[in-house]
Amino acid sequence: MLRSLCAQTSVLRLSAAALGAESELAMGALQSKRNLPAKGTKPLPRMLWDKEDLKKQSGGEYTHKPLRVRRLGGRDPVTWHKINQHIGGGVKFDYFMVDFHRRGPDHPTETYDERVLEVRRDPNRSSHIALVAGENGKRWILATENMQAGQIIRTSGHIPANPIVGAEGDSYPLGALAPGSVINSVERYPNEESEVFIVRAGTCATVVRHQGDYVVVRLPHKHEFSLHKSCMATVGRLSHADFDNKIYGSAQMHRRFGYKMASGLFHKKDGYFGRKVRALPPVRTLVAPEAEPPRKKVYTLTKTQCSGVKGPTAQVHILVDAGYTNRTYQD
Repeated sequence: MLRSLCAQTSVLRLSAAALGAESELAMGALQSKRNLPAKGTKPLPRMLWDKEDLKKQSGGEYTHKPLRVRRLGGRDPVTWHKINQHIGGGVKFDYFMVDFHRRGPDHPTETYDERVLEVRRDPNRSSHIALVAGENGKRWILATENMQAGQIIRTSGHIPANPIVGAEGDSYPLGALAPGSVINSVERYPNEESEVFIVRAGTCATVVRHQGDYVVVRLPHKHEFSLHKSCMATVGRLSHADFDNKIYGSAQMHRRFGYKMASGLFHKKDGYFGRKVRALPPVRTLVAPEAEPPRKKVYTLTKTQCSGVKGPTAQVHILVDAGYTNRTYQD
């Protein structure tokens, strides 16, 4: 009898160990398959200034006039909880709204011309910005490498039969540019509400090839996206390419730009740091923006619902759990 019990317990131990090993292998295979970073390294949103306050100042419309920035110091504008560390203070810079979406006529011989009035540094962005004026008014755009005041830039929405090599600073649909063209401010989707690629200083994307109604574009991190041919893009590389090579020089200069210095304490690195050799993902086709996920629903259950016991036989006296019963015992 004792031998059989020992054998059963050893079998149970072996089965539990096997299950644990299988679960660990499954989790490891899942992480290696998804190429996920280490736990706890998901980037947080940068709470630098209040975007809702900027919308109130502009009335929800575009304006080329400078707006007063309401700095958040790394805190959430609603709960005022600290989200980002080492952010706070700094000189009160003005905010300039940049128009990333340029639109022009679809006629092959017509273009929308604008003159560059000023090229200046933007304290809220890494790239320089340019003030341009045309028939529809003034606006700020991202400046390319060789853009200067007095230059005439053109915007066209026509897609010719044969791709062309556009001039720097001009804007065309992706379907109109020849393979090998260097571009920036690329729209994700063919509408004026979508986000754009390539807004950092000194960066650019490359047109790789045309595939029917879509154009394959290679971004600076070598990932390729297939975008619709009517998505607008600006020809050229963005300005201020030496932005990453500049140094602040002192802790006081960091403070001026709104960055608080770290304490200098040792922080243990996790798996997000270090070199990772991974295969590039396949070409991703962007057809339409993803729909917002449904809001999470919260339900409140009673004790009876949480107990899991259903039916009329479940209604027992509250003293039963305490050891009291209504049964009669015979002597």
